[in-house]
Amino acid sequence: MIKDYLRKIYNSSAVSPLINLLGFPWKGRGAILVYHRIVKDDQIKEDLELGLTVSCSNFEKQIKELKSKYKICSMNEFVENLKKKKNEFMVTITFDDGYKDNLLQALPILTKHEVPATIYVTTRFLDKDVDIWWYELADIIQNKSDLKFEYDGKKFNFLLKNKKQKFLAYQNLTKLFKSLKIVQQNQLIEKITNTKKRKNYSNICLDSKEVLKLEKNPLITIGSHGHNHQNLKILSDDEVKFEIKKSLEILEKLLNHKIKHFAYPFGGKDHVSIREQKMIENMNFETAVIGSVYPIKDYNFFSLPRIYVGKNTCEKTLINHLGGFYNLAGKLIS
Repeated sequence: MIKDYLRKIYNSSAVSPLINLLGFPWKGRGAILVYHRIVKDDQIKEDLELGLTVSCSNFEKQIKELKSKYKICSMNEFVENLKKKKNEFMVTITFDDGYKDNLLQALPILTKHEVPATIYVTTRFLDKDVDIWWYELADIIQNKSDLKFEYDGKKFNFLLKNKKQKFLAYQNLTKLFKSLKIVQQNQLIEKITNTKKRKNYSNICLDSKEVLKLEKNPLITIGSHGHNHQNLKILSDDEVKFEIKKSLEILEKLLNHKIKHFAYPFGGKDHVSIREQKMIENMNFETAVIGSVYPIKDYNFFSLPRIYVGKNTCEKTLINHLGGFYNLAGKLIS
C-alpha cells in the first residue's frame, strides 16, 4: 500500500514541490547513481532483466537534466568533496558489471556532454567464455510455459504462462541464486536447464582491449566489481580475499596502476556486512559502494549508498530521487 501511494506521488507533477519539501532532510550531501546497460532504443524490450537496461535516448535526457541542475563529477572528485565537507551537492555516475554497451553506447553520450563516470568491472567477464546465470535464467523463463526441477532435496514448480508469473519466478529464483556460492550456482543452473553446457554471453561483456580503451578516456575511471560477481557476505574470509585480490591482480596488470574504487556485487544488506567493508578498507581502496538506500551524510567511505536507475526511470523521476524523496521512500518501505 505504501509503495502504491509513493508511486502515485511520483507520477503526479502537481506534487513535485511537496516531494522536494518532504525529501530535503533526506537529500544528503551528494548522490551516486548506478546504471548497468545503455542500449539502443530499438533494443529495449519487455524482459525479465528490465532493471538492467536504459535506452540511449532516456540516458541522454537524464544526463542533460542532471547537468542543468547539478555538478556531475568523477568518483575521485566526489570523495574529495565529501572529505572537505563542502556544501556543494555533487552527482557521480557509475556502471556495474562491465557491459560492452558502456563503451559503444554510453561513452559517446558521456563524451558529448563531457560527463565523467566510473565503470566497475567483473573481471571473470573479460574471458572469452562468459556464463552469466541471471541472463541464462531470464532466457529460460522467458521461453517456457512452466518450469519444474529438483534442487537440494526440494521440488520447484513454476507456472510461466503470463508476464506476472514469469517475473515472480525470476524474482524467487534470483533470490536463491544470490544466496549460493558459485559452485552451487552452477549446480542449480544445470538443474534448471537440464544441461551442463552453459550459454556464452561474451558478446555483451567488455573484453580486456575494450577496458583499456575506456581507461584511456580521461572521463572514465575503472573500478573493481570482484572476480566472479559473488555474494561476498556468504563467503569465507579466504574466499572474499580471493574474489577481491584476483580482480585487483587482473585489472592492475592490465591498466598498470592502482585500482581505488570497489562496488560490492549485488550490494544489498544480504550481500554486504561490516566484515567485507573492513576487508576492503584494509586492502587500501579509497571507496566502496553499496545498493542500500539512505542519504550520504554520516558516511562511511566503504559503504557509500547509490541510487538505482532503471529502464522506467524518466529524467523527472531521477531529479525527484536526488531531492531526497528516494531516500525517504526507501526508509518508509523498509
